[in-house]
Amino acid sequence: MENEKFDIEIDGVVSKAEMLKVITFEDKDYAIYAVDKGDGTSDVLASRLVKNEDGTDTLVDLTDEERPKLTEIVQAMFQ
Repeated sequence: MENEKFDIEIDGVVSKAEMLKVITFEDKDYAIYAVDKGDGTSDVLASRLVKNEDGTDTLVDLTDEERPKLTEIVQAMFQ
């Protein structure tokens, strides 16, 4: 799944994204991905991966509890 390119809608705006890494933390899978800002830069974001009944994955917003933990992991990945 890494390096896969996909469209993502954030706040009603569809952007291009690229999967950087899928990690497992506390028995849950998380996607770390870069979203193209359209100006030559990207934002690195994280979402929880949830498996659908048909076998596809859906990106789900992080909970308030998950966010600081994943922020720390992502920052460590890019130091």
